[in-house]
Amino acid sequence: MKPPVVLVETNWVVDIIAPAHLQNPQAKQLMQRAQTGEFQLCVPAICLAEARETVPRRFTPRSRSEDFRKFVRWARDERRVSDTDTQVAFRIFDQFDGLVAHELTKVPARLETLVQNPHLDVFPLSQSMLERQVLIGAMELSLKPYDLAILAAILVKAEVCQQDGYSWVGFCELDTDLQPWDKSGNRKPILSELYDNARVWVYQDFLLEDVNALPDYWTTPQR
Repeated sequence: MKPPVVLVETNWVVDIIAPAHLQNPQAKQLMQRAQTGEFQLCVPAICLAEARETVPRRFTPRSRSEDFRKFVRWARDERRVSDTDTQVAFRIFDQFDGLVAHELTKVPARLETLVQNPHLDVFPLSQSMLERQVLIGAMELSLKPYDLAILAAILVKAEVCQQDGYSWVGFCELDTDLQPWDKSGNRKPILSELYDNARVWVYQDFLLEDVNALPDYWTTPQR
């Protein structure tokens, strides 16, 4: 029996290639576990392209520090903070902006490192995945095009891996749109059935521990 397979998508990639102080330790830990051979880690190639666009947009430094700058200006004018404290705060904001701007220049290199990592399977969309995307798109899921493509890729990849003899397939999904439960923990019927049919064990963290309410007939994967 081949080892387990763990599938991830854009949110994991973003957490890995984000500015250093914003990277998710759990995401990095998942990569480390894959490197020890605990499981095969897989990600659709389109997730790397999406992450390349997402990281600069989400972490643009000036937009993240501007609210603090406005607060300090207001607090200074209201005499709630001293001029000295104001100057110190602005120096820190400038350092923050410079650090993040520099970190964002490292995104292409970090993506390239991911692609070259032998313990990460970056797989392209196949014809069967594109066909599955069309079928899923006809369902009442209200998913964005990227989410439809990722979902189709995850389902087909899971089925192929199990046909190839991998013991079980897990999917770490932090995006509520693709989780098979709502915010109250209730099952989303269509998504739940899709994951169930593909025998995908869905986690809502990167620790492979936090599984929300699943059907009783889903069995616990062998670790």
